[in-house]
Amino acid sequence: MKRRLLLCAAALSLLASGPVLAAPLSGPELAAAVRERLQQPAVLRGDFEQSKQVQGFAKPLLSRGDFIVARERGVLWRTKTPFASNLRLTRDEIVATQGNGAVAFRLDAGKEPSVRIINGLMFSLLNGDIAALSEYFRIEGQIDGRRWQLQLQPRQAALSKLFKAIELNGDSHVTSIRLDEANGDLTQLRFSAQRSEPARLSADEAARFD
Repeated sequence: MKRRLLLCAAALSLLASGPVLAAPLSGPELAAAVRERLQQPAVLRGDFEQSKQVQGFAKPLLSRGDFIVARERGVLWRTKTPFASNLRLTRDEIVATQGNGAVAFRLDAGKEPSVRIINGLMFSLLNGDIAALSEYFRIEGQIDGRRWQLQLQPRQAALSKLFKAIELNGDSHVTSIRLDEANGDLTQLRFSAQRSEPARLSADEAARFD
């Protein structure tokens, strides 16, 4: 289990906070309220901006790129600046490649069953899936009109050694994720230009999953 959680954290690190909203909710009431507001299309595309504040560095490390979340295929995470790289998560494997196509690392689900857990956790974060996230986190949240906010506290001790807390903000989509790491680092992800059309992957997008 500890190895699985460490792998989950490593994948998340390759991947922001908003105002306090209303009184805290939890359990089925919170899950129903967020589910009512969230769109969960078969294919979701968008852009991201990542800011990582590392202990000992005055300025945060910034990166930008785009992503695709395909319910039946997995997640494509493409960093464009400052350095090109790609992360592909499918049922069978996790593959990270550099801008020149060279493979940085590959995790095979046949050899490492936790690949499926990592895929599910990443997908759940990007989709605000409370039911799936509750396996790993204690969750509270607030609702304000169409907007919502979730605070996630790790359940397992091994995960607590990696993250102090995770926060998600959103409306019809997840708009930001904040990762407060146990070592004092802070990663914030902001999503924009999210769209669910076309509803199917293009031939080029489908090929990127293969």
